[in-house]
Amino acid sequence: MSKLVDKKHRTAKTVSMQASAGVPCDRGILKALEPVVDGLAQYFGKHFEVVLHTTEDLLHSVIKIENGSVTGRTVGAPMTDYGIEILKRAETSNDSVFDSYLTTTSDGRTLRSFSAVIRNDLGKPIGLLCFNMDMSAPLIDYLETASSKDTQSRPLPGETFPSSASDLVRASLNRALSRVEGQHSMSSTKRNRLIVAELYGMGVFDIKDATHLVAHEMGVSVYTVYNYVREARFLRNQDDMSHVGEQ
Repeated sequence: MSKLVDKKHRTAKTVSMQASAGVPCDRGILKALEPVVDGLAQYFGKHFEVVLHTTEDLLHSVIKIENGSVTGRTVGAPMTDYGIEILKRAETSNDSVFDSYLTTTSDGRTLRSFSAVIRNDLGKPIGLLCFNMDMSAPLIDYLETASSKDTQSRPLPGETFPSSASDLVRASLNRALSRVEGQHSMSSTKRNRLIVAELYGMGVFDIKDATHLVAHEMGVSVYTVYNYVREARFLRNQDDMSHVGEQ
């Protein structure tokens, strides 16, 4: 009997330790989503509210919110009634994404809302990522956000959407070429060195087999690309060290 009691005690203690250890880990997962909240709110504009909830304290569940004027909430606000219902449903199902829905604010505005359940490594719901779009906002506001008027004065880098590693390397190589070819005339060796240095700075060589793909596209040997990458890495490290010395 004593062994059974002792076993139950150890089991309860283990569960308690796992639960307490899981809280900081869960907070880390939610913390990592905060830039997503900032990015989506900026991308969609002031009439698009993005909210990050924690399940740790439902009465003060909002831990990050952008464009909170849509619903008038701030950090520390409680979970919504429907949010609690979603969490309850998520406990007994594998669903983490629920259909969008329309709701009405206290002042009569219509919101199109959507919620996604955030789970930890054990599959336990630890939060909600919610979106609320004010459907009564002037259409011109959404059009201005979509046209990116605030960013038109900035140079546009362009972007490709590759379907393979070869496409990705080729697109990066074209970008590097456009930067290098704008410089004064140079030997092919120096040109290739500069191209590889550009690709290194762009992070292309973090991609698996990128060295072989770059060598193939440039028409040089893999050994040559390896040498140029080493040179670029050395120069970058030297530059980083000089900046450290300036601090």
